[in-house]
Amino acid sequence: FVAIALVLASAGRCLVGRVSAEHILFSIPNAWHTLGPALVLLVVGRTHGDLATGAVYLAAFLASGVVDFATSTMRESFALSVEPQLQLRVAAMVWLVDACIVPLGLLLAHDARRSHLALLLALPFSALLWILERERSARITQAQVRLELVARERTRLQAAVRRLGDAFAAKLDFTAVTNIVLHGSLEAMDADAGQLTLEMGARSSLAETIGEPEHARFLAEVGRAARESGRPQRVRRDGIWALALPISIAREDEIGRGALTVTRKAREFRSDEQALLQGLAERAETAMCDILAHEELHEQVVTDPLTSLGNRRKLAVELSELLTSAAAAEPQPFLLLLFDLDGFKGYNDTFGHLAGDALLAHLGGRLSAAVAPHGTAYRLGGDEFCVLLPADPRELQDHVAQAANSLSQRGETFSIGASCGAVLLPHEASTADYALQLADQRMYARKQGRPSAAREQTRDVLLRIMHAKQPELPDHSSGVAHLAIQVGRRLGMNTEQIDELARAAELHDIGKVGLPDAILDKPGALDPDEWEFVRQHTVLGERILNAAPALRPVATIVRASHERWDGRGYPDRLRGEEIPLAARIVAVCDAYEAITSDRCYRRARSSEIGCQELLREAGHQFDPDVVAAFILELEEPEPVIGPRPAADEEAWELAGQVAGVFVPMLQSHLPAKLERHLEAQLQA
Repeated sequence: FVAIALVLASAGRCLVGRVSAEHILFSIPNAWHTLGPALVLLVVGRTHGDLATGAVYLAAFLASGVVDFATSTMRESFALSVEPQLQLRVAAMVWLVDACIVPLGLLLAHDARRSHLALLLALPFSALLWILERERSARITQAQVRLELVARERTRLQAAVRRLGDAFAAKLDFTAVTNIVLHGSLEAMDADAGQLTLEMGARSSLAETIGEPEHARFLAEVGRAARESGRPQRVRRDGIWALALPISIAREDEIGRGALTVTRKAREFRSDEQALLQGLAERAETAMCDILAHEELHEQVVTDPLTSLGNRRKLAVELSELLTSAAAAEPQPFLLLLFDLDGFKGYNDTFGHLAGDALLAHLGGRLSAAVAPHGTAYRLGGDEFCVLLPADPRELQDHVAQAANSLSQRGETFSIGASCGAVLLPHEASTADYALQLADQRMYARKQGRPSAAREQTRDVLLRIMHAKQPELPDHSSGVAHLAIQVGRRLGMNTEQIDELARAAELHDIGKVGLPDAILDKPGALDPDEWEFVRQHTVLGERILNAAPALRPVATIVRASHERWDGRGYPDRLRGEEIPLAARIVAVCDAYEAITSDRCYRRARSSEIGCQELLREAGHQFDPDVVAAFILELEEPEPVIGPRPAADEEAWELAGQVAGVFVPMLQSHLPAKLERHLEAQLQA
């Protein structure tokens, strides 16, 4: 009845939420085994005879042991996850003690029938049982403490495993991995503080510390000892234990050294804990090596190898991020400057590619140093550079002047400058592609207004010779060049290719200065001998242009400017894509200009007739793709917007022009009207 009452009381407290369900099992830990004997005695009832009584007592004892084993195993397994095998050994010890005490209890009960005073003899037995029970309770308490420690250890190990899982998920983030490894080590070791240090190149100052602040100096000292010695360190000081393991990260050019250190109070770190931390440190080494290798690879992908500046890919990413953030918040104006070197082609042809690469690396370093305090420099390829600057109206002109001046270099036989196209962001462009396209258009427009380089001077001389020979030739060549530039831009040619295309279009008829006037001015059809003579003008033009080193790439285009797509042209009978793209463009534009202009033997024809002739010869005389781009350009011409040409080529003059256009825009606070304002400024 007592056992039932205690169970019901614990169940009631559990129902109202005051105790947990396991308290029902532990409510009468020393009374459960009495239920077995009580059940036997209730079933058998009164017995007669010593033999029958002895059998009943034996059955009651066995029932007590069975019930005690079953109930204790159930409650221990439920509450503390103790295996039945261990519980069986404990129950066997309890049965042995009970078996020794039961005979004494039977003798005491027999004597009590004759005299109730014999019950006083139970007091020594009760004291003995109380001592045994106390010892048993102490042992159970110690076992429970140990089990709790095991449970905490298991929880910490599970947390460490989760941390490693997080580290794998964040394996490409160096900071995230170091943070996860450090916190995971603290949890796995049940430590009070931890520190992770690493000395390697740019990351020489990496030292992350968490936990108790008063442990920081101790952590640093023990970690330094492990890093310098390359061996694990276990140190005790003022009741605090420290465990430090060295970390080594080998790379191609250097070896990084560091340490993973943890501390805790009162408890020494065991050997198995050191082995566990060693495993975490080794995994940390592997993860950090992989991350550093990935970062190096990523840096190579977005870095120009010649100048160490960011490349076009990096500019596109950072420009897109800038425009995206500007769209989501109050936009901070930025200026995109696109530079193309003037005179570099001649320098490269004169001094060689190695000298040209050295010059590009030198200029790239100067540009980076000039804009580093306030902006970022990039090399897009070839002789194109780009700068991204904050558009502060008070410093805009100084910043642009410094950038432009850094890209100028002069010597006794060469002069290098830079043409520039500027775009205000995010006001004038909402995408990176459009921003670069707009900057390229403006840069090329300025480049067209800079006739100072050696190539431009030679070109001017040759155009004057053509004018002296036939006054209408320069006008015809200028028209061809204008059309060729637009078609080349539509076909995706870069700035340097368009520059060569423009020069070739202007000078494609330079060889005609060697033809007799009688042939050039003949009103009728030419005979076969005269045609053979005319077909030599492209070869003669190539020879003339080859005399100027800066125009040798143009000479190749001029030689092929009268080849045909079907291979029946002259002088080399090239076919299809064997013909340089620039020469194919010049051929189409030259034919259209000839059809729609007055000639000595006929009047000019309409643009519609000219387009029909081109379409009819597409795939025969002309490249079909070039014809298609040409027709599209006539129908939907792309506007070319750029700064006004400047007579003075110094960087300060360039900066003054840029500032003169953009500073009023920044001060007007009318972003929606910036493009119209710019066009009005440039057209004025």
